[in-house]
Amino acid sequence: MTRIVVCLLAIILLVPVHATAWHRKTPLVVQITSHSAGAIMHQSWTGARYNVIFDSDADLIGNDNTTRQIFLYDLQEHDRTGLPALHQLTTGDGDSQRGTSGSRDQTIVYDTRPGGVGPRQIYTVDRFSGTTHAVTQGDADSLNPKVDHSGQFVVFESDADLLGSGLSGTQVYRADLDLADPSCPYPCLANGNLGLIRVTNKVGTSRNAVASKGGKAIAFESDADLLNTEATGTQVYLFDATVGTLTRLSSGAGPSRNPTLPRNGRLVAFESDDGSGGTQIMLYRRANGTAQPLTSSSGAQSTRPSFDSASGRTLIFVSTGDLLGTGSTGTQVFRHDIRAGTLSQITNAPGTISDPSYSSIYFVTFLADTDLLRNGNTSVNLFAVNLFKLGPTVLP
Repeated sequence: MTRIVVCLLAIILLVPVHATAWHRKTPLVVQITSHSAGAIMHQSWTGARYNVIFDSDADLIGNDNTTRQIFLYDLQEHDRTGLPALHQLTTGDGDSQRGTSGSRDQTIVYDTRPGGVGPRQIYTVDRFSGTTHAVTQGDADSLNPKVDHSGQFVVFESDADLLGSGLSGTQVYRADLDLADPSCPYPCLANGNLGLIRVTNKVGTSRNAVASKGGKAIAFESDADLLNTEATGTQVYLFDATVGTLTRLSSGAGPSRNPTLPRNGRLVAFESDDGSGGTQIMLYRRANGTAQPLTSSSGAQSTRPSFDSASGRTLIFVSTGDLLGTGSTGTQVFRHDIRAGTLSQITNAPGTISDPSYSSIYFVTFLADTDLLRNGNTSVNLFAVNLFKLGPTVLP
């Protein structure tokens, strides 16, 4: 028995532990891009939790790039080598945007205009080989992809009638990348559009879709009256792909938008106009079918919720409100612990902060034009913050 225990301990000690170590090694603040980073957009963590994807029109790696491309920042590589760890994943004049990836972290999905002309299409690129494949080849724009945590499913919006039903407007689709044929992008009559389903079926604009792991739950916003309830304005919906049911999550008179959900799909957070000039963060619990406000600061703009990718128990967002009564001004990053019901503030910095994204419970990123590292930065750059090292304090 003793020999068995010793052998098991030896095996455990030989297994490298990565997930629990990087938050101890990563600095408190990392400035991912330099002072001349161009117009950075659409940044998000990949499903692998240590890589950040974004697009920029700047020459970030010294190759004279002048067009919008997809870039990847590798936090682990940065911590190991001390190098910038920035990688350009796309080339050409296609104005590539909105990169996304799951836990596989090898296949990156994005939208682009092939050859710089024609409609935007959904494409994939292999992070290591650089090989690209078209997912769509429609006669109108397909864009804004979001890959689920497994990396198998991608949801996106399209003005093209990819299933040939005669339906107009912007519709939400889900594609199974394991079934998609790189030699026959959608619409593909040869295989009957194998792996492609349309989530919405009404004239209007349905967009900003996100999916839980396995593509089972899909949240999105739409100004179409999808349930024939005389809904007006943009509302947030949830499609359960396992049973084919659609639920409207928002109920206010004002528009609701930008839904997000954790990989288990049990919760949905979104922003909703409160009717008094403000925007609040709402949390919908699928278990009991109820939505509750997480913020209630009158006139404040609380927007862009993002769940932590590990457990979905916490989320971050930005707000112009002094939510904790500390005299905070400007747009700052806040974190809400859903299980504990507590709110904490991550930043209290001058300048403009926007577009937050949450990885595991330890890492967040956002865009800011403030000088967080006291290096003279005044332009908009991409920053990562290690919440483990920040602790209960506030940046800067």
